[in-house]
Formats: sequence, C-alpha cells, structure tokens
Amino acid sequence: MRIAVLQGRGQPALESLTPLIGSPMFTSPEPSPDELSELVKDVHRRMEQDGVAGWVLLLGLGLRVESPESTYRLLLCAWAGQRAGMVSESEVRRELKRYWALEDLETADLIAPHSLAPLPAYLDIHSRLRVHFNSDPQAANFVALSLLKTDATHDRWLNGFPAYKADHLRLLGSDKAQCDGSLAYLRMAIERLDSDHELRPIALRAVALVEEQLAHVSAAIKSLGTTEQDLLRPRSAEKSFRDGCVLTFLNWSLDREAHTHHPDLQAVHGTWGPVPWWSLTARHSDEVEATMASRDEGVLPLSIEMDPAEPTLLTLVCRKPRTETPGLLAQFVFDLANPVHACELLLLSRRDGVPVDLYVESGDEWDHDEDHVGTLYAPIGPELAQFITEIATEALAQMVPTSRSQGYDIHEGIPALTEALQRTGRALVGDYSAPHRIAVASYQGKAGALRSLNTDPPVSMDGFTRHKRKGTPSRGDEAAARTLGTAPREIGFVYVQRNPAFPDMLKIGYTEQLAEDRARALSGTSVPYPFEVLFRVTTDRAPEVERAVHGLLAAHRVSANREFFRVPLGVAKRAIHHCQQVVTGIHTWGSLPTVHRLRAGDRVALPLQAGQVFALTARPDFFSDSADVLDLWQAHSDDDLLEIHATHDPGHVAGLSDNDPGGETDPVPFLDREGTVHNRLLMGRERLVAGDRLVWLSDREGPDNCRSVVFEADGFCQVTYRTSSPKFHSSGMPLLLNALEVDPTPAMGKHVRAALALPAPRTWAPRSPQPDEEWAGYATHPQPPEYWLPQLGQRTRRAH
Repeated sequence: MRIAVLQGRGQPALESLTPLIGSPMFTSPEPSPDELSELVKDVHRRMEQDGVAGWVLLLGLGLRVESPESTYRLLLCAWAGQRAGMVSESEVRRELKRYWALEDLETADLIAPHSLAPLPAYLDIHSRLRVHFNSDPQAANFVALSLLKTDATHDRWLNGFPAYKADHLRLLGSDKAQCDGSLAYLRMAIERLDSDHELRPIALRAVALVEEQLAHVSAAIKSLGTTEQDLLRPRSAEKSFRDGCVLTFLNWSLDREAHTHHPDLQAVHGTWGPVPWWSLTARHSDEVEATMASRDEGVLPLSIEMDPAEPTLLTLVCRKPRTETPGLLAQFVFDLANPVHACELLLLSRRDGVPVDLYVESGDEWDHDEDHVGTLYAPIGPELAQFITEIATEALAQMVPTSRSQGYDIHEGIPALTEALQRTGRALVGDYSAPHRIAVASYQGKAGALRSLNTDPPVSMDGFTRHKRKGTPSRGDEAAARTLGTAPREIGFVYVQRNPAFPDMLKIGYTEQLAEDRARALSGTSVPYPFEVLFRVTTDRAPEVERAVHGLLAAHRVSANREFFRVPLGVAKRAIHHCQQVVTGIHTWGSLPTVHRLRAGDRVALPLQAGQVFALTARPDFFSDSADVLDLWQAHSDDDLLEIHATHDPGHVAGLSDNDPGGETDPVPFLDREGTVHNRLLMGRERLVAGDRLVWLSDREGPDNCRSVVFEADGFCQVTYRTSSPKFHSSGMPLLLNALEVDPTPAMGKHVRAALALPAPRTWAPRSPQPDEEWAGYATHPQPPEYWLPQLGQRTRRAH
C-alpha cells in the first residue's frame, strides 16, 4: 500500500522502494533491488487493473477507495493501534517513521487510543435492552418499540457506509444511527403526552436509557483514529450521491470484461486505477525547454478557466511562471456534458494533487516517439477542490436526475450513471490520448493547450509552490464554524480592478474602505493611468474571502507577491461568489443550539442560495413561556445577499412587512459617494427588535442534513435583502423576500420547532407598541446611507 501511495503521488520507483529497505516484513536476507523493482512493477500493474480494491477486500475492510492515501491511513490506524499494545509509544513512533515514512503525517493521532480496545466489552442497544428488561421492563419495551420506527434511518446510514467489512466500525455506526432515531421518536412522543399522562414517566426513563447508550457510543467513537471517525460521520443525500458517482465510475473504469467486449470503452479520461493521472507532451524546442524547466522547478496548483461561449467546458490550468527559464502553461479540458469527464472531476476533488507525466516528442515527422522525462505533482488547493465538487455534482445530477434523491446499492453504484458511461464511448482529447490518460492537446478546435511563456518578465518561484492541504475536516465541521464573538463586525469589500496600462491583468484584493478609495490610492505616479473598479462584493470577512479567491486562481497569478491575475472578468466574478459562499455561507456558522447574538454595531452579510428560508420568531410578551413564528422569508437566487445591521435606536429601523414609514426605501442605494455605482437591487427591507430570533435554514443537502443557524437581536437590527438576478412571479410581480415560492420542508419545520424551544432571549421589546405605552417608536429617526455604510462618510482610512 505504501508503494501505491507513492506511485499515486508520481514518485519514481526508487523512492517507492526506500521505505521498504530493511523492513521487518521481509525475512532475512533482505530482498535484492531487482526483486523490489519487480514488486513495484506488480503493484503498478495491479493498481491499474483493479485500483488496489482487491487487496483492501483481502485485508477485511471492504473499502473501494478513490485515493490510496485514505486506505493506507486506515490500515495504519489499525496497525498502530495493535502495535501500541505491544511496545512503547516511542517505539511505535520510531517504527512509523522508519518503516512507513510518516514524517509528514500526524503520528500522534495514529498511536492515540486503539480502535479495537473498547469493543470487546461494548454492548449495543439491543444487548443493553436485554439487561434492562429485568430492572425496568416498561422503559425497555418503550425503547424496543421506538427502534422499530428507525429502520428507514438505519438503512440510509448503512447504505452509505463505505467500509462494509470493517465490523467494529459498522457496529458503532449502526448502533448510533438506531439510537439517534429512537431518541427523536421518543422525544416526539413525549411532546404529544400530557404532563399527567401515565406513559410520560415511562417515556422519560426510556429517553434516559437511550441517552446513556449514546454516551457509551460516543466514548467508543472517540477512541477511534481520525480516519475511522470520518468513515462513521453521517453522509448527506448530496454526499451519498457523490460517493455513488465515484463508486460507479471506478466500477466501470476497472471492468476489464466489459472493456474486452467494448473496446471503445477502454479510454478512461485521465484515470489510472483509482488515481487521476495526466500527461504533458512537448513537441517544439521552446516547449521542450519549458517542460524540462518545469520538471526542475515545479508548477503551480491548478486553477479554473471557463469560457461563457462554451458553458459545458471547464478548463483546469497548470502554470509555471517564467523565471530565469521559460514558463509553461498547460490546459486540461473537461466536457461537463460527458459523464466520464464529470466523474473524473469528482474523483479529482478528493485528492491533494494529480501526477503529471512529462514527455518530449522525438523522432522524425514519420516516426514519432515520446520519451518520458519525469513526473510532476500538481497540488490541488481546498478552494479548487470544493469548486469542482460543486460543478461536477451539478453536471452529474442533470445527467441522472432521479438518482440524486433516490437510494442506490453502495456496492454496485448508480445504474443510470453506469448506462450513461457505457453510452459515452471513447473519451478522446485531441489526437494524443491514450487509455487511462488525459493529454494536453487541442480539443474541439481549442488550440494552445500547451505553450511556452517567453514574453513575461521573470519572477521568483518563491511563494508559488506552497499550498494548503485539504485535510479531513468538512466545510460543515463545527470546530471551524464561526461565531460573532464580542467585537463588532465591520463590512468590507472584495473588489476587481483594472488599469488600462496592462489591460490583460486584473487586480483582485480587499479593502475596508470604498473600492473607489482603494483605486485612487493605487493610482499614484507609479502607474500611467488610474485604476478602474469593475466589480465588488460586500462581506464581513473580506480578508478571508480574498485569500480563498487567490488560492482558487493561483495558477493565473502574475507574481506570487502581487495581486494581479491574467484571468477573464467572468471567471474572477465566479471565483469571488464561490469563495464568499465557502467562507461566509451557512455551513461556516455554528448551528443550532448555538445562538449568535447581534449587538449594536454588528454588520453581518450572509450570502444566500436559492431556496434557503428564514423564520422570524419572537415572544409575544415578556412573560411568555414560548415564542411564535411571525414571518417566513425565502431567497430566490443564488448569490443573493441578506445584510443585518445592528443599532441601538429603534427609530433607525424600518420594516416593509410592518408597514413602517420608509420601509420600502433603499437605505444604501449607491456604493460610492458620487451616486454612480448602484447597489444590488433591494428586494426586501425588514426589522428585528430586541429579543427577536432569525432562524436561517437550508436543506439543499437533503432532509437528513438540514442546517439551521440562529441569530438573536440584543437590540434593533435593520435587515436588507438584495439581488443581482431578480426573479418574477408568473403574474409579472417581482419576488420579494417574504414571497414564498414553496412551503418550508418538514426538516426545516423540525429545526424551527427546536429554535422555538430555546431558552428565553436576554433582552426583549414589543414589536408593535401601543400609543399609551412608554416605548420608543420604530422608523421615527431614519438615517442617511453613511450610517448604514460608514465608508461613505470616510475619506482617510487604511485600505489594503
């Protein structure tokens, strides 16, 4: 497996052999270099033929993987756990480093408590019920009844579990899925029972029994390694669909019998076994020189390129800038209407990089040969990984729309996708494709896929080769979820600017001032023309969004220490919208039961996706025991923006739904002082008062993975909803924020009920005070635009 990992990273055979020299797995005398070379060749052959899936089955995991690294790490978890029970921790560390070359991995995680240790004494929920039948038969029977209602939930989890032969993991995951379902059923039953009902005490004891079991499950799971814990995490419908697509693709690409009868199916687009693997062939002298320099100096991470005229094509660009040697630009083109290409993109998104074989064409015009001169490893950053995940998933969902919501056999894959793959035939890229390889060449008339860069000014490679590994946490990981904190959040901008002196470049940066102020600051005597602002987005995490955009477009960067990119404006806009969603979207916020308090001075900008819902809840009076849902709002287009500006004075805020004076007026119609740059279209203006809670809901990843984020107003908040892509009702009326196209889903309703059950807010004010009450009125002191966007009233402030 170690050989397979190194081969999958493009390492030469000699480096694959090094960790094996002196390994205790070989009996004395040590094998000769020739014997080890034959072993490497055998691994290479098996990996191409069956993707090492056969080996994994023999090892008892039942895991067909898209990446050798994940299987390798899972095996090491089991090995290190058992080894740690025999020798000291320091000895395990030495062995991991000496025999398994783990200097770049987290050895502390591998040797931390051992996955098999808690299981011999572990009792699942059914075994625990048999024990409790003697002490509390009524509660045990109640739990047993609830377990009968969890079959659907349990089957969904089991059908999405990838390591079906890892018995200890299947036992824990299965038990947790059943207990979670049982607990939900029991709590719903308690809600329906009156406080004096005779079954209520029994149901409460049943809940305590299940919660006790879940505590045992959690303790056992915490003792597992990180890789094992990742396998146990519940998979959303969206992730299960992606898993099914990858599995189907691997099954199809490795089906030798089918390819024997259908030779047109042999050309898998750039996939070698379970590993995306590309090639780059230089044919002219300048290309050869640039290729050899790339081998010696390394290349940039991959970046995206899209042509609006060809919306089904996605190009991944790999570039070495010109240094003292010529630069190189390589373009790998994918057809999103081709299921083979879309599946490979999905496979690619799960890896940290892709090997690129370098070839130099030799021979005369009648006898062309290709000499292999080396292999590069092009790293894939987390921003690109998520971008191609989303675009490939959407492409595949359009090809097999019914499979996105339906289940599938985890071992067989998605039948409709298999049929689509079989209909595809050869997946050629120009005239230079070979089985299991994507080559840079012309594609459907698109010339210049590989070219030497000789005209650019030389730059340093320092800073270009660094990249952030994706690691294991998902974007929904609670450990990384944001909270408002105690310091007020400020609004900033991520912008795109251009200078007429170099029209082929765009400057992408961020500023805490107006984008026009930043442009003026840059337009000094060092440039012949002023900078012009082409685009900007509003965000409360401008530095983080900027960094993500720079990572996604790294291959287009002119110099590592400059914010200039050779990229079309449309690609820059799409990259910024994508990164704004990744950095500040609903998955980046701590979910319910966390409550995010909005204090005076806070400015929050929430990027939305079509179909997301907001539920406005409030308590009718200060002494009320529960809250009510006052209103429901809905986003109608992707990339719409909901802004929340908190203030101390109720007279500043106005709501359209509350018929407040000025509720229909745009508080910030322009984003510059001259009034020439229009803000996004205002499609809703509402207010929050002290004690209100706003529940942000999204179930785009399926009903089992509905997400909810709760904001609580400490004082008074102005809410605005803006769009760049207005939607209209069939009657021709524009869809405002409070216009519901579809009813909220049952999963959303469940989360709203949980939000209504939260403890009372820390502050409270009436939404509609009566004239005889001593409460300040709303919308009595309207504020100018610079109050809501302070940058409009400032002219000297540090910009980035």
